Amino acid sequence: MGKISLDKLSLIVKQRRKAQGKSQQELGELTGVNYQMIGRLENGAYVPSIKQIESLMDVLDFGYDDIMEAGDNKKVFMAMMGEAKTPEEKDGFERMISMMLCLRKHDRLRRMSVETTP
Repeated sequence: MGKISLDKLSLIVKQRRKAQGKSQQELGELTGVNYQMIGRLENGAYVPSIKQIESLMDVLDFGYDDIMEAGDNKKVFMAMMGEAKTPEEKDGFERMISMMLCLRKHDRLRRMSVETTP
């Protein structure tokens, strides 16, 4: 089963934070993730919660596809749903999965239109 790659997550958080000109402290304030934890995450020594990952995604503009290990994403979605501990988390996962599938569909359609354009 595929899963989130801590290496990919660490790299993308560090790269996007720096590209946006934010310090770890500023990113922490925007996401609610302690700046020390952001430092540890960027060094691959901290695994954030799903809620923290979603906050980082919102601020740094990346998605689950960017941080997944190679594998079947449908299995990942089902595993994430199984990790939901509250009804709110389950609703959040369902919304997130719906949005991700919609974005994937739009990406495929865009690629198809580019490939068929003379």
